[in-house]
Amino acid sequence: MNNKDLFKTIGYVDENLVEKANTARRTHKKTFAKWGTMAACAALILGIAIYSSPLKTSMTNSPQISQQTPVSAPNGVRKILNYNGFRYAFVSDGAQFKFTGMKPEKSLGTLEYDMNQEIGKDDGDKDLEKDYSSTFAVGGKLYEIPTYPSQFRIAVKYEEQYYLAEIVAKVNDAKMTAKEYLDMSNLKKQVKDIHVLNHVGNEELKKMTDHVAVESIIDGLYTATTANLSNKEYEAIAGAQSQGKSYQLQFNLKDGTHMAMYIIPELKVVSMGDAYYQLSDTFFDQSGELFSGLKQEVLPLY
Repeated sequence: MNNKDLFKTIGYVDENLVEKANTARRTHKKTFAKWGTMAACAALILGIAIYSSPLKTSMTNSPQISQQTPVSAPNGVRKILNYNGFRYAFVSDGAQFKFTGMKPEKSLGTLEYDMNQEIGKDDGDKDLEKDYSSTFAVGGKLYEIPTYPSQFRIAVKYEEQYYLAEIVAKVNDAKMTAKEYLDMSNLKKQVKDIHVLNHVGNEELKKMTDHVAVESIIDGLYTATTANLSNKEYEAIAGAQSQGKSYQLQFNLKDGTHMAMYIIPELKVVSMGDAYYQLSDTFFDQSGELFSGLKQEVLPLY
């Protein structure tokens, strides 16, 4: 099995650490899977970070998506699928969701190929990149969600239950610009407010509800550039995470769900999907107050 297979398929969150975080309301450092380089390790951390439980808010006469099953810590193979040249990760590691006020009806095809059977094969790389391949809910039907472009989120119906999958990368691992990612998410239209949470995502540290200020944050993210990080810079990111300097930037959406990114103000980096981006000085000049004075406890590893 090579590094590319590992990046696409391995789950990498210690379930005991998640349980301790939820009990103690403290953050934790992600455990690195040992690839050949620190760069690959940091990519693993990023892939799962953004999939935490959506807020169960309600908006009158507005289509809503609500999570029906608890968040479970990823264990083993990462729950991902390929569609239309993009890689998607199942939100909340395959939690079930309910649609209210809308129904996914436009079919996008069927998940035909089981990635799990290809992992570790010498010739498995090509099969792992096939459209309609998945590590979860193989045989499930893909549907467009009325409130989203299909490039960002899609619904998977499997055994009469609905799941959400959200874009994290291109299947061929080609780089996405921040603009590409944000345009696909249609974030500016979907967002309601922004919360800054601790690294684990179980404690709110600050929030921003002013619409103009929220839009300013998103505009600033559009100016982020793809980060070409060295091993030393990946080590700095890992160190920042272990020292409690990494936070979740959570965008609460009008449909009751949310999307989230990791942000490390000290290093001026942010995650979008499975990639890191460099933020400009101007971004922090305009929005630095949101990140000033943030403090979180660090969850020790055992």
